[in-house]
Amino acid sequence: MKFSSIFKSRIRINSTLSVLDQISNLGMNFLMTILFARYLGVSALGQYSLGLSVVGILSIFSDFGIGTIMGREIARNSNKTQLYLGNALGIKLLISFPLLIFLVLSAIYFLDYSHETKVIILLMTVNGSLLSVIRYIGGALISLHRNDIILKINIINKLSAIIGAFFILNSGYKLSFLLCFFIFISGVMFIYSIRNIKVLVPNFRIEFNKRFNIKYILISMPLVFGSAAEFINLRIDTVFLASMIGSEAVGNYAAAFNIFLGITLLPLALNKVFFPNFIDFYSKDKISALDLFDRYSKFFIFYSIVISAVSIIFSDLIITTIYGASFMSASDVLTYLAFALPAIILNRHFKYTLLALKENNYYFKITLIGTCLNLLLNYVMIVLYGILGAVI
Repeated sequence: MKFSSIFKSRIRINSTLSVLDQISNLGMNFLMTILFARYLGVSALGQYSLGLSVVGILSIFSDFGIGTIMGREIARNSNKTQLYLGNALGIKLLISFPLLIFLVLSAIYFLDYSHETKVIILLMTVNGSLLSVIRYIGGALISLHRNDIILKINIINKLSAIIGAFFILNSGYKLSFLLCFFIFISGVMFIYSIRNIKVLVPNFRIEFNKRFNIKYILISMPLVFGSAAEFINLRIDTVFLASMIGSEAVGNYAAAFNIFLGITLLPLALNKVFFPNFIDFYSKDKISALDLFDRYSKFFIFYSIVISAVSIIFSDLIITTIYGASFMSASDVLTYLAFALPAIILNRHFKYTLLALKENNYYFKITLIGTCLNLLLNYVMIVLYGILGAVI
């Protein structure tokens, strides 16, 4: 009973903090999207979304999937924080970042984008790398059940970015200047995140253990392809739309897709709490772990059905209220996305469970099959139905 009550209390506290974190992210991301839409227009929002997609897809191959392994091992034994987080940051800074720069330069050399779009993608590469380092630290903090610290870091980061964005865009500066400001903020927050980790692990340092890191990367390799496949499922439609239709179509699609992502943030927040606690439960009491899985699954089913229905009924009102009448084409996109919501939310929950159970290969196979089908259907449907084909 004592064991159960301690875990339940911790789950409640961390769930509340994680949900607050995701709500703050949701609110500030919405504000950022609205600022982009109002001040920069559909095309600029499309450029930004395209940059997120290109950098996001390529960064998966340069990150080696070590973030999930790091979180899982720290959740099993907090004394391994220095070993796994320290080397994860070493790999990121010494291998992943230079490799990502090379991959992005190669990609934009061959892709038929404008000079301005290429500059934006490069700036987003630098900023994305700094943010991914902060996410590694955040993942370790979640595994250490210190959601309070990651909440503080994320609020300071997002609030600084959005206040700066308001003044920069209001002053008439372009997206490229704003991205330079984001890079500065991300660099400061990286230093601040390291200082917070040092409070928990006084002798913490970034390190690069060559022998350990070879094993680290090899163990993580199945997750690289799994993560790549999962991200491609979410973002490849943006790349196809940009190449086949144009940045305006990407902007309208991104407007609806950002709302869709916002809807999934609550389940994502709960899954981040579920992951380390399921691991703890499973190592001590498998029946309790399965009961925890069942409770989360039932809530996700209820949540996804209700929110899906609301999004379908009020899609026009949601789009025009947030973005304005010029984004009306995004309304139909949001309606179609809402139909897929229950499947998306439950799929992510099942994948978190597979990773917690160390079923890395099974996770990869399922995700790979889904990605191959998604790539084929996306290409065919966009040719036939345009922007709505990306949703189908």
